[in-house]
Amino acid sequence: MKLKTLLPLLILALAVSFASCKKGPEKLIVKTWKVTSVMSKGTVNDSIFQVLKADLMKAEMAFKDNKYTMTSDGNVIESGTYTFKNGKLVVKTEKGMNMDAVVTKDNLTLDTPDFMTTLQPK
Repeated sequence: MKLKTLLPLLILALAVSFASCKKGPEKLIVKTWKVTSVMSKGTVNDSIFQVLKADLMKAEMAFKDNKYTMTSDGNVIESGTYTFKNGKLVVKTEKGMNMDAVVTKDNLTLDTPDFMTTLQPK
């Protein structure tokens, strides 16, 4: 008899706990990310790409309050904003370049015309 009365409460508690544990991309992005990989799309000269890649591999990106900052060795090298449109993360630099992005709990991938950059949480 007690089980019949406790069962609805148990189901309600489980539903609430699953709903509160779910993290959408909006919540996953708010943290600091470290660059782990940079791949060229072949649009930049290889020697220039190697220099850019070496600099980017030292970079970190911090996301908070719909703004981001990219730093390298403690210096700000880029900043901008981010939004979610149709469930997709769009990162926009101060100079107006949009980057499509995919965010999961383990990876952030930024897609630009020249590079594909992968970051992981710091």
